[in-house]
Amino acid sequence: MGQSKTKVSIIVCGLDNSGKSTILNHFKPDKEKSETINATLGYTTEQLTLKYTPLKQAGGDQPKARTVECTAFDMGGAKKFRTLWESYYNGVDGVVFVVDSADALRMSVVKDEIQQMLENADLSSGDAAGVPVLFFANKMDIQNAKNPAELTEILELADIIVDRPYNIFASDARKGVGLEEGMQWLQSEMLKRADKAKAKK
Repeated sequence: MGQSKTKVSIIVCGLDNSGKSTILNHFKPDKEKSETINATLGYTTEQLTLKYTPLKQAGGDQPKARTVECTAFDMGGAKKFRTLWESYYNGVDGVVFVVDSADALRMSVVKDEIQQMLENADLSSGDAAGVPVLFFANKMDIQNAKNPAELTEILELADIIVDRPYNIFASDARKGVGLEEGMQWLQSEMLKRADKAKAKK
């Protein structure tokens, strides 16, 4: 018996220079990784093969790992490209929003973009209202970077997000710190939804 495979699609958003492409680069096979990361113009599409390892339940056997074939839409974060984001919301299984946790000057812009995104009909109506959102508090290695608890408060996430699972992980994309943990959480939430949808059929 091979590993079960599930296909999902995610959209990766965030302001320019927040680290979106660097995070996706981490999940590529070594031979496909880029040495230099350039600003994304418009958007790019990445095909990633992820591995989800469920947590072992107390007293139970280790659940089988699952392979997740993931189509990731890496959206440009410059102001002129942000209007493109909404064209890719429809049908996604998960959202990754990357925040430059050291960019204090643009936190109000980040908050506005998150609010607009989650109010979009393609992410707020019907089943889409339950699409999970993973936040990376990126660049945690920089002095004065805000930690996840501080960002949750600054961005008022508990007020903005009331109808869907979300989580925020501190990360240093260049070193790969925090990325696996965040993506494991997102895969867990996406697979729960996929399994539930399959059971309804």
